[in-house]
Amino acid sequence: MRLIAENFSLDGSVESIRAHGSGNINDTYIVTLSEERGHSILQRVNTYVFPEPEVVMDNMDRATRHLEQCVRDDALAWQVQQVIPAKDGRMYWKEEDGTFWRMISFIENSESFDAIYTHRQAYELGYALGMFHQHINRLRSETFKTVIEGFHISPGYLEAFDSAKVSGSDRLDVELEFALLFIEEHRRDIARLEEGKALGVLPVRTIHGDPKANNIMFDKQSGTAVSMIDLDTIQPGLVHYDIGDCIRSSCNPLGEEPGTEWRETLFDLESYRHLLRGYLVWGKSFLHKEEYDYIYDAIFLMTFELGLRFLTDYLRGDIYYKVHFPTQNKYRALTQFKLASEIEKHRTKIEEVIKELQLL
Repeated sequence: MRLIAENFSLDGSVESIRAHGSGNINDTYIVTLSEERGHSILQRVNTYVFPEPEVVMDNMDRATRHLEQCVRDDALAWQVQQVIPAKDGRMYWKEEDGTFWRMISFIENSESFDAIYTHRQAYELGYALGMFHQHINRLRSETFKTVIEGFHISPGYLEAFDSAKVSGSDRLDVELEFALLFIEEHRRDIARLEEGKALGVLPVRTIHGDPKANNIMFDKQSGTAVSMIDLDTIQPGLVHYDIGDCIRSSCNPLGEEPGTEWRETLFDLESYRHLLRGYLVWGKSFLHKEEYDYIYDAIFLMTFELGLRFLTDYLRGDIYYKVHFPTQNKYRALTQFKLASEIEKHRTKIEEVIKELQLL
């Protein structure tokens, strides 16, 4: 591992390397540099999920350079995670067997959270996502290439589930009856966002693609959000994908890994209110009036969609998301379907908050 790290243009020699974070896709390590020269992040990119990792790095490099310029121009209190090039000048290091590595800067004196516990944190998450959308979209969405075809196109995930359900039917059990019934009851809702896009009501913009709670960094002293990380999935899409995913991941106090306690999953309405209020500090400047009508659909569908993705991967033998025990993806799926049912239960209140904040 040290030899891999030393292929990059680091500001010092490598003192130690250890596993870092809880990501479901890439393998991540934190590199400590000698003589207190700080840290860097070394990642082995999952080329099954990202079959064209060079495109990922091209998007990431373009995005970080642009955002760094925005920080300077607007004097933002914000830190941009930088790509650290390899010594040969490329934005990555590739081994002879095709293993793909990249190095990115570490946001010092910061932390992230798998679940959100205070309304201040929720507000900061929303504020961070809104600021990101405002500034990244100074570049046209066509500037970025698509890194995952069909990403967040919910009907496609339902089709993938249907094909996996047949081949994996022998793995079903009584505990999954809730999930299967929930899926059948909500098939008719699956294309709501795509219909809005087709009608021209929801414009294509540049999105983060994975703005869940633990991809936003907080300053350890002030508690303010200071950076968005994990820029693998920057590409053209609907900001509603990001809004829904951020709210989904942040307004479930148990987080995404409650395991057998998935039935205890709840939707925190107050955290949701604070997060959306933070987002709209920036979002009001670019969201059109009609786009507010799709925010509830975004929250519900991004939750429903992730449940489909986890369950499909479980039925296919866990080939996409990393797992630490055989039924982990099953419980992840059940958690998301339970959360979606809670979101549906609170639909009236969720929509009231949208209308209230739209008018402020």
